[in-house]
Order: sequence, then C-alpha cells, then structure tokens
Amino acid sequence: MVKIKTLLMMALMFLAIGCQQLTREQIIEKQAHEKMKQIEKEGLQRIQQQIVNNLKYPESYESISTDMSIVTSDMVIYDSHAFVALRDLERAMKNFNELYGNDSTSQEARNELNAMKTLRGIVRDRAHVLGNRPVEFEGIDVYHQFYANDRPGHKAKKGYHYIFHKDNRTTLLCDDEEFQRVKTFARQMLKDAPYLH
Repeated sequence: MVKIKTLLMMALMFLAIGCQQLTREQIIEKQAHEKMKQIEKEGLQRIQQQIVNNLKYPESYESISTDMSIVTSDMVIYDSHAFVALRDLERAMKNFNELYGNDSTSQEARNELNAMKTLRGIVRDRAHVLGNRPVEFEGIDVYHQFYANDRPGHKAKKGYHYIFHKDNRTTLLCDDEEFQRVKTFARQMLKDAPYLH
C-alpha cells in the first residue's frame, strides 16, 4: 500500500514537472540553441566555402571568428523589406545632402524627397507590423570574420552577416560595415523599435 502511494506521488510529481509550460522566451531560447547546434554541424563550413569561392584571392582566406546571435520576428533590422528600405533611405539621405544641399525647390530635389518619404513610410509600416505581432524565433545571425587579400600582398579584415532562418533558408544579409551603418541609422530613425538584443 505504501509502495503504491509512493509510486502515485512520484507519477504525479513527474506529470506536474512535465506539464509546466515554457515561457515564450524559454521556447525561443530552446529553438535558438537547437538551430545553433545545427549551424555548427553543417552551416559554418558551407558559408566558409561560399566566402572562399567568391574571393578574388581564395588562397588568402584565414578564418578569425564566428559569432551567433538570436533573431526574433520583431527585430526590424533583420526584416528584409525594412532592411532594404533602411539601407536605401540612409544612402538617399547622404546623397541628397551631397547633391542638393539645402535645395528642396528644384524638381529633381522634390522627386528625391518624395522617394525618401516613401522609403520612410515603408520602414515605419514594417516596424509597426513587426512590433504588433507575437515575438517568435526567426533564426540566427551568424557573423563570420576573416582575413583575405583584397589585392596582392595586402590582407584585409572582413566580416559578413548570414541569417540562418528557422525554415532552413540561408541569406547573406550584408558585410559588417554596412550592417553597422544601417543599424545606427535605424536606431536614430526608430528610437523605440526593437533591433538586436
């Protein structure tokens, strides 16, 4: 009788432990950990080979480091539509200042201002959409740094951001210099929107 009660109590304890619900953050962490293991097993070698194949001097490739971070569905900087619009808007604003200065009256300047207004609208709309849906695991940002010759005898440090999506797609986001520039611009433009961490 005591044995049966003990077994029943243990079974109830295991059932209670097994039925505990994970928080959204714990689910994302779990999915991310599994994805990172998969990337370490298969993905890193694939992106390194892709990088080497695209180098002007492939024999000069020398890996430095690879960092991984979690990408969630609310991170504006990783949304492809928002990223392209942010990148294009940042470039357009820089070019506008160089080409037109304070001129906003010429037809060319007005056309450029209208194009920038459209891009700004796209970014704000995407940020609004992303910020108003449940946060889910989207993928892993793999930032790979390496040395490679950009001309004979001149080794340069380079780095690229790849996104390994949860649906097993892999996309090259951009090089680190562009990523940092767009991220800084995004933080200035959308002060309250989520970005990386």
